[in-house]
Amino acid sequence: MSELNEKIEGYKSLLSHISIAQKTQFHKDVTDQAYPVVPVVTELAPSYTKYKADADALDAAFDQTNKSIETEPIAVADRKRDHTTGQLISRIEYVFKFPQNDTEAEKSRILKFAADSYKNAPYRDYAAETSSLRAMIAELRMEEEALSLFELTTLVNRLEFENNDFEALYNLRTDEAEAKRLRGTLKDLSVKANTSFDIFCQTVNGMMLLPQSIDKTNALKQIIHIVNARIHQYTVTYHHHLGNLAAKKKEDHTEDSDESEQ
Repeated sequence: MSELNEKIEGYKSLLSHISIAQKTQFHKDVTDQAYPVVPVVTELAPSYTKYKADADALDAAFDQTNKSIETEPIAVADRKRDHTTGQLISRIEYVFKFPQNDTEAEKSRILKFAADSYKNAPYRDYAAETSSLRAMIAELRMEEEALSLFELTTLVNRLEFENNDFEALYNLRTDEAEAKRLRGTLKDLSVKANTSFDIFCQTVNGMMLLPQSIDKTNALKQIIHIVNARIHQYTVTYHHHLGNLAAKKKEDHTEDSDESEQ
């Protein structure tokens, strides 16, 4: 029995969870590393050729989209406003749950009503989030007395600045129609690459069930090893990323609680 896995497995779950950026790099890694071995098994040529073409198309589209929309300054600016939004809503929820008197109970209720309408803003697309945050800030500013009572004015001002900063950066890159078009194209190409990869994997696995020459069997096993190694690598990275997110969320919650108690 070979020490190498006899089939490619575990990729469907992985590809259903990782980001398009990770999928793009995953497909590029697999096609690049399998390329020297595939010619040994001529029967793989049709499925591999289609897979590589789709993977290359996804890579090119991602590169174009990255240059047009997802620049690093924009991503950083978006994360900053998301963090501040989370802080603001967490503080409002805290003072609502633990008012010190009747005045705080009434004022916090008003703020929470406004905040609840927009707490999902960070999960919306760029333009929709920008608009939602602007509306939330406007509503909260109508309750200046409450903001002052709970010392939230500075945080609201910071969120407005960060939201405006993001919008300025975003508008320099592209308009929303073009952004939606590029994101849609990228998603479609990602689905195509995933599908052709699945067909390639099924072809490899199917051939392992049939009698082959020693050279072809060794080549198939090598391909399986290459692909499974990449699947394992990206799966570990994905779970590590989830762990970091959970730790960061816990840290932010702790910081917000500490600040609220001061």
